[in-house]
Amino acid sequence: MKRKFRKYQDWAVITGGSNGIGFAFADQLAREGLNIVLVARREGPLKEAADTLRKRHGVKAETVALDMSVDGAPEALYEATQGKKVGMLVLSAGVETTGDYTKVDLASHRNLIKLNIQAPAELARLYGEDMSRRGSGGIVFLASLFAYQGVPTVANYSASKAYILSLGEGLNVEFKKRGVDVIVVSPGLTDTNMPAAMPVNFKKMPITLGKPEFVARVGLKSLGRKASVVPGFLNKIYAFENRFIPRMWPTKLFGFLMQRAMTPETRAELVEPRLRRVRS
Repeated sequence: MKRKFRKYQDWAVITGGSNGIGFAFADQLAREGLNIVLVARREGPLKEAADTLRKRHGVKAETVALDMSVDGAPEALYEATQGKKVGMLVLSAGVETTGDYTKVDLASHRNLIKLNIQAPAELARLYGEDMSRRGSGGIVFLASLFAYQGVPTVANYSASKAYILSLGEGLNVEFKKRGVDVIVVSPGLTDTNMPAAMPVNFKKMPITLGKPEFVARVGLKSLGRKASVVPGFLNKIYAFENRFIPRMWPTKLFGFLMQRAMTPETRAELVEPRLRRVRS
């Protein structure tokens, strides 16, 4: 195990860990010798992912099949991992809704807020206290490029990620004096189940498709060095342009780009938008 990762031993808990960015973090942390607890809703993919980590890296890999949007789920996960020295927490589970804000049903809005905001905030509170008491640990929040401005048609999602960005940056300063590293990783478009399920043709947008492994590598490399990081050069430009131009310009730009990327069929679908979750 590299010296940097010794302070995060022995266990890493990763929500949304059965695929996508969550699994990429699990794979790279297991490579460094950390034991892994993968958390997601579906038991089958979880077990397959855990088996892969054991065979590939020779670490312990356990699973907790749990829907983090359910009331009481953060406490249930915390209780399920008691007795383990959890030195790393990766908060990767998330959900998005695409559509006119008033046509997305209220239950979907509520579910997004629970999974994207409430669950990460509560888990950081629960595990953060243990890490602070020990004087070591690491917490990785997953936000989004959309956290840096409002984005029409995914307004609730972008707002939830703005909360995560703000929370993580605040905790970076608050926890640092206790020996706990906190970082917010804000990926752009990434090759995962979430964008694949969206009614948007991202090929029509001036953005590049990143790999989950790259996002995880950049995030772990920056942990302990930065409060937040945006993987990818073009993504960095999009994220920080509103520091130099009026804030509403990027909001209008992304609104235009999202609308342009939708075919007539997908525009019609916005009348009956569906909830889309990272399938993990």
